[in-house]
Amino acid sequence: MTDDRKDLKGPFDIHTLFGGADAAKGKSAAAAGAAAGADPVAERCRRMALEVQGEQQVFAHNVLKPCKGELSFPRCAELQLPDVRPRFYVFWGASRCDCIESNDSEIMTILAYNPYSNFSLRGVTVNRIQVVRADGSPVPTLPDGTPSIQLTPRGPYCFGEMGPCSIAYRQFVLQLRGAVGGPYRILIEGICFELCLHRMVEDCVTFDVCQD
Repeated sequence: MTDDRKDLKGPFDIHTLFGGADAAKGKSAAAAGAAAGADPVAERCRRMALEVQGEQQVFAHNVLKPCKGELSFPRCAELQLPDVRPRFYVFWGASRCDCIESNDSEIMTILAYNPYSNFSLRGVTVNRIQVVRADGSPVPTLPDGTPSIQLTPRGPYCFGEMGPCSIAYRQFVLQLRGAVGGPYRILIEGICFELCLHRMVEDCVTFDVCQD
């Protein structure tokens, strides 16, 4: 995105230029956007580093022009990505003839797959799985109030870091007691992960040497 700020002449105050109003007040975009409930020690280290960086005022009157394109300072904005996500599959059955019966116990394998050759997925976690009827309503309960179909454990399932084109899997048990016949769904919920894009690029800036 090209910045709409046309005045790119110095002098430049680096913190104000890239931090906007928050930087002028001694804050930064990172400080303003700190996630609630962050690790206390990591948060203290981060804040201390920001304070020190804020004390180091950097002023300059000139900026070198990039080799590619016109000089501009893009505003910080959310990058719009396609639907990048891990894929999940559930495998089961000891034989082709196996079926899920009203009174049954099956070991299921939930598999996570990173289908990208240039992305790593970090901290891949499924926080909850649950079974519902095909229309999304809860499964029927037994006279004692317990669901007639249960999954154990319900979560969380941690798959850790998944490199390009890798898989990771965990197992759970599907238990049925007097379940009503018909279609059901297993909901895979709270899928959380971080993206790490692997790229290598080049850049440069230009300058002129003044003749003596």
